[in-house]
Amino acid sequence: MSKIIILLSTFIFLSCSANESFVNPIKPELEIISFDVVQKKLLITKDLPDNVLKLLNQWFDNKVKTDGFDGAMIFTISDYLEETSLIGEGKRVDTYLSFDLVLTKPTMSQKKIIKGSVSSYGTLSGNFSLSDFDTVIQNTQADLILRLSRDLKSKI
Repeated sequence: MSKIIILLSTFIFLSCSANESFVNPIKPELEIISFDVVQKKLLITKDLPDNVLKLLNQWFDNKVKTDGFDGAMIFTISDYLEETSLIGEGKRVDTYLSFDLVLTKPTMSQKKIIKGSVSSYGTLSGNFSLSDFDTVIQNTQADLILRLSRDLKSKI
């Protein structure tokens, strides 16, 4: 009888200390976007979560390229919203981002303005840990930056 109690207590202890996540983080594959300007600048007018700020800066620094002889580009994040809600037996996170892009060419007296917005969502249901839901939030934020990149590329 004591062997059964030891065996059961070992299983209980091991199941309580398991910390394996059921949700895998994603790493978006972003494409390079080129603009026919010399300078680029990123302006953020809203407070952003750390992960979104990091992903946005990585995207802008590494994937937004300039290849012109004159002109400037100002990319502005004008709005960001992130809401968490309860659904059935789970949670849902919705993210929304709006942006403005101004391309100016002083030698040709040209100015082009592109406005847009993107959104993404993620859900998790059933039994899950807080770290699993944090991963869903980060995945949703990464998907938002991926959608931003695709939307911007389709508009230029």
